[in-house]
Amino acid sequence: MINIEDVDVREVEQELGLSFDGTRKNILKTFDDVQACPGSGKTTMVAAKLLIIAKKWQTKYQGVCVLTHTNVAKQEIIDRLNRNADGVKLLSYPHFIGTIQEFINKFLAISFLRSNGYCVKHIDDDMCNVKAWHLLSYGTQKFLENKRISSLQNLQYYFNNKELELRVPGFKAESPSNSYRELTEAKETLVNDGYYYYHEMYAFANQSIHDNPKILDAIRHRFPIVFIDEMQDTQKFQDELLNKIFLHDNVKYQRFGDPDQAIYSDDGEENQTYNKAILEKIENSHRFDNSIAQLAKQLSYNRINLTSNKTNRIVSPHTIFLVDDNSRHKVFTEFAHLCEQVVPMDCDNPIKTVGAVGKKKDDGLTICNYLDSFDKDNSKNKFKPKKLIHYFYEAKRIKVGHEAYHIVLNGIVRCGHMANGELVYSDGTKSPYSATSIRKYLKDSNCFIDFNILIKKLLDSSIDKIKWDDAVTRLINLADLQVSTAIQDFISFESNIRLNPTANDNGSNIVTININGRKIENEVATIHAVKGETHAATLVLETKHYEFDMGSLIKYILGENTTKPTGVRKPQFMKKLYVAFSRPEHLLCIAIDKSRFPTEHISKSNYAGWKICDLTT
Repeated sequence: MINIEDVDVREVEQELGLSFDGTRKNILKTFDDVQACPGSGKTTMVAAKLLIIAKKWQTKYQGVCVLTHTNVAKQEIIDRLNRNADGVKLLSYPHFIGTIQEFINKFLAISFLRSNGYCVKHIDDDMCNVKAWHLLSYGTQKFLENKRISSLQNLQYYFNNKELELRVPGFKAESPSNSYRELTEAKETLVNDGYYYYHEMYAFANQSIHDNPKILDAIRHRFPIVFIDEMQDTQKFQDELLNKIFLHDNVKYQRFGDPDQAIYSDDGEENQTYNKAILEKIENSHRFDNSIAQLAKQLSYNRINLTSNKTNRIVSPHTIFLVDDNSRHKVFTEFAHLCEQVVPMDCDNPIKTVGAVGKKKDDGLTICNYLDSFDKDNSKNKFKPKKLIHYFYEAKRIKVGHEAYHIVLNGIVRCGHMANGELVYSDGTKSPYSATSIRKYLKDSNCFIDFNILIKKLLDSSIDKIKWDDAVTRLINLADLQVSTAIQDFISFESNIRLNPTANDNGSNIVTININGRKIENEVATIHAVKGETHAATLVLETKHYEFDMGSLIKYILGENTTKPTGVRKPQFMKKLYVAFSRPEHLLCIAIDKSRFPTEHISKSNYAGWKICDLTT
């Protein structure tokens, strides 16, 4: 087994041009679980440790396993290793770097299914939902809708009492009804056609282990060293399965993350063995200076002592904007003025505004109350609009050839999934819709040039209803799809209207304001969408999910309450706001309703490290 010594750390420091402090050096040399604060350089540290191990690795049939929660985190680690000759060794057999989902699929679930005679074509929730829904009769669809069930997301297998159990939406037990029969038959069709949900792959993995416990010995022998990144976002069922596999004397098992930023498990099913544990802590951030560290640490659920040795070139006026229903829109202009003052012209990081709740609600407080045109599905991180034409509008906006073309292809792919279609090549073989399969089909059918010319014409000119109706019919035909009720609404025309005058042609989620000749471009997004990002400046908006998030935590924000919050919602609110507060490099601002701000501080110009600006007057 590999041991990491001081000399190994010194060598990798010299190679990377870095200098690790005592805490980070200890983490490199040991395999204790780690809580890494925002901006701590966690990925750099993980990559450095992997480089040390890569230099020492000798065996040809055993490898290092690196698991992440998201594809973004996975790619970031791969990119770091690709820069180094030793690091590249870890990108191929016998090593494995991938998401937790990919690992479970590859080493347990898929092999279990295939060994039992089942094919596996697609593991995708959206495809399963659409395909299964179209297999149901109108009567069964209405039955589900009457029960307020609009998705077949729960038509899955679960591992319960040491066996697989199929749960059927709308039913608590087996039933002789036609709807129950149709739903079980729809699931049977999905399985026979090789379609599965992400979550149920964990059920198959557990059944595989139950049927053949020796498979655990094989995995542990293959991977004697295992790292998990972004561990705080794993759910309880993932945590339990990972521990069953890797929590063993024969495996060095180290987990990295930050429980204070665990914002993906609002249902209360977050992991227990990491988020609730006492962890080795990195409390020093490289992202922001101490003025932001002192504000953000007030929202650390685990009350870490967030600090920074970084010095900012300008003393930033971190501001609390007091707003009401009539003044919420003013906050963008006021924030832009501050950004013009303190964000350096050469700063490459984006300026962003974030809030916890993005979906419009008539009786709530969401991002839409500040920016009418905000569309949660129109963000760069999660672009999944309601109509095909929106893909073209987004492609026209970004104006980058390859990226714009890929966005349009994604729209066609989604159209194919909604129609439950398959591409049929000239040799009779079939393939589900994907960007790759569409390009292959177009070349196979000699339509590739016609398809690209049609897309280019739409992207290079304005789109009206007549032009769109003609073009989309041709596009659908070229992509081997039929216009049907399944896709009729999705392919229909809709004009590119911006509902809020503050937003410009850059998109409904972009606010651009000219301040003293400088264009301040501010992207608006949900907190979930910006997790892991670094911003030049961040404006955080108060929103409401049963309760007002910022209003309920204002005593914490002002440093007047330092006790650990209890209950269900306050800890959730705190973790989301902590993520938001810890994004910016130069400037942090918040907007809160004046009625929920302590009256004794309203007239003050500053308090607890904040400037106070009343926009209601």
